[in-house]
Amino acid sequence: MKKSNNKKILILSGISHMIDVVETAKKMGFYTIVTDKAPGSPAKAYADKSYDVSTADMDRLAEIAQEEQIDGVFNGFDDLNTWNALALCEKLGLRYYATKEQLEICSNKDQFKTFCRSFNVPVIEEYAIDESLTNDGFDNLKYPVIVKPVDSYASQGITVCYNLEELVAGYEKALSYSKSQKAIVEPFIDTPYGTMMYYTVQNGEVYLSAVTDRHVHKQAKEHPPLPIAVAFPSRHKELYLEKVDPQVREMIRAMEIENGVLLIQALFEDDEFYIYEMGFRISGSQHYTIVEKQTGVNLLEMMLDYAVGEDISKYDISSFDNSYMPFPSCNLPILLTDGVIAEINGLDEILSMPGVLTAVINREVGDEVSQTGSYAQMFGRFNIAEDSLEALHETIETLYNKLQIISSEGRDMTLVKYRPIENPVYE
Repeated sequence: MKKSNNKKILILSGISHMIDVVETAKKMGFYTIVTDKAPGSPAKAYADKSYDVSTADMDRLAEIAQEEQIDGVFNGFDDLNTWNALALCEKLGLRYYATKEQLEICSNKDQFKTFCRSFNVPVIEEYAIDESLTNDGFDNLKYPVIVKPVDSYASQGITVCYNLEELVAGYEKALSYSKSQKAIVEPFIDTPYGTMMYYTVQNGEVYLSAVTDRHVHKQAKEHPPLPIAVAFPSRHKELYLEKVDPQVREMIRAMEIENGVLLIQALFEDDEFYIYEMGFRISGSQHYTIVEKQTGVNLLEMMLDYAVGEDISKYDISSFDNSYMPFPSCNLPILLTDGVIAEINGLDEILSMPGVLTAVINREVGDEVSQTGSYAQMFGRFNIAEDSLEALHETIETLYNKLQIISSEGRDMTLVKYRPIENPVYE
């Protein structure tokens, strides 16, 4: 890992996910500065310096950047700070991996689907519903449907609806979560399985870093499904490479993306893929950890170097296209039921297991969890890799056996457990 002459990097957000970003940047020789409005946010304790300044306060952030003489701005894991980082870099004259036009395509579900259609990328056809829910095609609507804000994230504001009354309420909810006051209504494909793809763009070349199987759980009829496992590689990798990958690469090139990492989510039914979302940022699953295990290339390091103006050609990923995955791997989210966390047992032992690469823990003792059907129910995620599928499944089972999250009422708060790919049943 190359030392980088004590360059200074301003990191937007101090959430738990950012701890790894701060630690990685420091190992690379950067001076790290973390800012957000929450005093004591987790990543601040690991940084060289921190500020309790909102990531949306452009004027104050620009002052800090000039006072500290920073070399770059970094964000990851959430869409809001992607926009904030772009705005700050534009204000400071620093380079940023994304443009406003690219982010608009990725962050607006309506625009994204339109763009997909231009390149024959398969999407789910939405219903033509206006805000009054009274258009000509309304009588032909078939339930269940899913209602989404066009520009929200982390499964916020999404409702699965089974009748008109639920649709009206769900539509209003979606609008309340939308910055642009827009929502879309789509047929709901009720399946516990989907796919997720990770692309990396380096100096204009597009590479497919991973095709994965995304296993989900829907805990209530009105809630959107939440992930319980992302398995690397996908059982349907070859089918995806044949049917969808060429169009997606063409679409990414048409966006004129030069550098960056992207995540794309799709539903899968009857051997067909239906793309529904794209994120132009480091993923919340920290997929770069598993990619590094497979290839030796750390994509987080690559993007940190890019942020401070370094040449990233040294990260040679040209040999690792088409989901190069010699080690069976899994990103394992732990979803929780409602309650107050009284005990967390087994975590240290789990983190010392050889197959557990990294973990991001979002919850701690004393936290109250509500069943909202959003990512707020996630205790954390574990990235796991082994030499064989059998070993991977054994590690997952051992992890579940060791991890105990107990409520104040003495209940096990783990909502659901993922079971191996060849027998995908849930407890």
